[in-house]
Amino acid sequence: MAAPALLSAPPPPPPMDEDASAGAHHAFPGPAPVPSPEGAPPPPRRRRPAVRVTSEFDSDARLFSHRLSCRVMDGLAKLRVRVHHGVGGAGAAAVEPPPPEVALLARNFSVAVDTVARSAMLRGAADLAGSLRLSAKHDTKNCQNGEQSYFHISCSTHLLSLSCNYEYDKSTVSCIHLDRYFQLKYHSRKEQKGEVAVRANLGDSPCKIELSSVVPPDGLPRTTFIFPNGEVSVKQKYLDEGDRILSVNGIVRSHVLNGVCTALYSDNEMNIKYRYKDEELSFIPSLSLPSNSLSFAFKRQFTPSDKLSYRYQFDTNYWSAIYKHKASKHVKWKAGYESDQRLGWASLWVGDAGGKTKEVPMKAKVQLTLKVPQDNVKNSAIMFNVKKRWDF
Repeated sequence: MAAPALLSAPPPPPPMDEDASAGAHHAFPGPAPVPSPEGAPPPPRRRRPAVRVTSEFDSDARLFSHRLSCRVMDGLAKLRVRVHHGVGGAGAAAVEPPPPEVALLARNFSVAVDTVARSAMLRGAADLAGSLRLSAKHDTKNCQNGEQSYFHISCSTHLLSLSCNYEYDKSTVSCIHLDRYFQLKYHSRKEQKGEVAVRANLGDSPCKIELSSVVPPDGLPRTTFIFPNGEVSVKQKYLDEGDRILSVNGIVRSHVLNGVCTALYSDNEMNIKYRYKDEELSFIPSLSLPSNSLSFAFKRQFTPSDKLSYRYQFDTNYWSAIYKHKASKHVKWKAGYESDQRLGWASLWVGDAGGKTKEVPMKAKVQLTLKVPQDNVKNSAIMFNVKKRWDF
């Protein structure tokens, strides 16, 4: 039996075309959708300048050093302050604390203040049109004495560079570089003497020749011939008796037997050094003439964590040895002996010895050194260097 018409489901409404739908929404706007809390972007965080304080103590120099740095000008520059003070004592290695240092550092501008002389060194640079770059620096330390201050300005492009110095009412051009075939340098000193140099390429070859002379000239110019394996220069030299002679200086390098041989000649003395190095071994003999002084250095890498260095001089019988061991990335120790001072020593580093404090766990570095004189063991000393950083 068929269901009554009143109880049957109503037919679906006819589909609306796009124009009607758009008109309906325009005529009867609904409430704006409320974004969910999960999809809403977080409110902007207030930027605060990060303050970093680093303290270091050197027991050998008996000196504390503190450095404070923070970002200023919305992170475009950094303010750095250094303060040093000693702990007193009459140790031989104790040094006088250096004066405080204040500096404002930015990408193209910096100011370094000398608190003792009450002066400042200003440096700035700017990129102009194309490849032209302008740089300048100004030192005000002489203003308080009534003298003209020092000013330096330079401009450089791909083919031309020019720099000028202004000091004590003197303006000099210090360098002119034209293309890659010609270069002119001029330096002026306070005693009214200067030096001018001209360098040029010999065609398309890698060899160059340079002529330089003092201003005003007092003899033949110095001639320097530069080639890929070294350079040789000839100049006049004054003897104690007042006579002039020609002095030849030069350095030559060449690859010999999987190593590099270097010969340095200066003032009638020659030093010949050979250096061989591979992944595990380094051997460096050296001979000086005419003294016939012979020495050699030897380095051996046993493992990635162990290394031995040894040096010996035949004329003085002086020798030294150092053994290094790296336990981990931030822990290493080394021990050595020096025969001329008859001194044995050992050093322990906790932290990267050559890196920055921010790369070290717990933001600290510690070095402990023990020195034991062979002739007087009772005068053994332990020295330490501690560097700690705090971030706020």
